[in-house]
Amino acid sequence: MKKRTWILYLAFRYLFPQKRFGTFFTWISTAGILAGVTLLTVVLSIMNGFDENIAQKLIQINGPIKILSPALMPDSDSFKKSLKKAAYVKAVTPFAQGITLLQHFNRVAFPKCIGFDPHSVQQVLPLQQFVEQGNLADLSKGAFVSAALAKEFDFHIGDTVDLYSPMSLEAIKQEELILPQEVPIVGIFKTGWADIDRDTLLLPLPLLQELYGLGNQVHGYSVEVDRKHIQEACTALNAILPPSLTAYTWHTLNKDFLYILRMEKAMCFFVLLFVVMVAAFSMSSGLMTTVIRKQREIALLQTLGATQWDIALIFSVQSMLLGALGTVLGFLCAYGVLSYRNTIVHLLTGWFLPENALWDFYSVETLPVAYSLQDFAAITFFAILVTFGASLFPVIHLKRLPIMQHLRGE
Repeated sequence: MKKRTWILYLAFRYLFPQKRFGTFFTWISTAGILAGVTLLTVVLSIMNGFDENIAQKLIQINGPIKILSPALMPDSDSFKKSLKKAAYVKAVTPFAQGITLLQHFNRVAFPKCIGFDPHSVQQVLPLQQFVEQGNLADLSKGAFVSAALAKEFDFHIGDTVDLYSPMSLEAIKQEELILPQEVPIVGIFKTGWADIDRDTLLLPLPLLQELYGLGNQVHGYSVEVDRKHIQEACTALNAILPPSLTAYTWHTLNKDFLYILRMEKAMCFFVLLFVVMVAAFSMSSGLMTTVIRKQREIALLQTLGATQWDIALIFSVQSMLLGALGTVLGFLCAYGVLSYRNTIVHLLTGWFLPENALWDFYSVETLPVAYSLQDFAAITFFAILVTFGASLFPVIHLKRLPIMQHLRGE
C-alpha cells in the first residue's frame, strides 16, 4: 500500500502545486461539479420538504385512517366502541361533509362544510393548533371559517351567516319552504393547506346532519392510531368492519398525488444529473490537455518503473479528488442557499414567479426543506462515479501516446 502513496501525492500536486492554491483547471473543474451538486441537493431537499409537509398536513387534516362507504354509516356509541377494540386504534371521531350555500347580506358563496363531533374531534385531529381566532371548544355554538373565506367576506367573530342546504331544492320541487340556518361565526382557522383554507366551514356535526337530513348517520370516521403501525391498524379495522365499509390509510387516499410528487423528484434528479455530467466531461478535456502537456514527466516516471496502470491511476485519482472536492463544496453551498430559501423566493416573487405560486400549486405558504442522508449518499456516489468515468477518456488516450519515443527524441 505504501508503494502506491506517490500516486496520490502526484495527483494532489497536479491539482495544487506548491506555493499555489490550486490551478485554473482545478477550480474551473471544481466549480462545474459544485454547481451540479448544489442544484441536485437544493432541489431534492426541497422536494423532500414538500413530501414531509404535505404528508403532515394530510394526516393532521384528515387523520391517519378514514373509514368510508358509498352509503351512510351509523353514528352510535356501540359502533365506535367496536372500532376502538381494533389493534393500535387510539380514538375515533365521526364526520359529515358537503356543500352549502352561504349568504351574508347580499353576497353568496358555496363553501365546503365539514361537520365534526365537538367532543371527540380533538382526540383525532389537532384542529386547535389551526385556530387563529376563537377557541375550538366553541365549535358546538357555531361555525369556524377558513382564513381566506373570512378575508373575502370580512368576517369577524360574532357575525352571522345564513346556510342553505342542498336539500332545499327538493323542498322547492314539493312547493315547500325551508328557512336557512342562521349560524354565528365563533372562530377563524388556517391550516396552511390551500384546498381547505380557500373556502371551508367547520360546523358542529348535529348542525350538518340537520342541513343534510342525515338523522343519526354520518359520512365517515377519522381514526387516530399508533403512527408506527398505520397499515397494521388499517388491516385490523378492515377485518372487523362489515363489507359495506372500508378503512383507508392517508397514503392510499392520496396515492395519486403522492405518486406525482415522487415522479417530480425522480425527474428532477435525472435532469439535474446531466449538469454534473457536463461538468465532468468538461473536466475530462482539461485532463486530456494535462496528459499531453506532461508527456515528459510521464515518460520519466515510466523510466523510473511506473507502469501504464500507475500513470492512468494518477489521472483517475485526480478526477475523483476533483469530484470529492466539488461534492463537499456543493453540499456547503446548497446548505447556504437552503438557509435563505424563503428570502430568495420572496425576492423572485413578482419578477419570475406568480405571487401565490407556492400556495396555488403546492398548497403551502413557505418553501419547505428536509435533508435526507439517502439523497446525500446518492448524489455523492453519482458525482464520484461520473467524474471517474470522465477520466477514462484521457486514460485511454494515454495508452496511445508514444511517450518513450518522445522522451528519446528529447
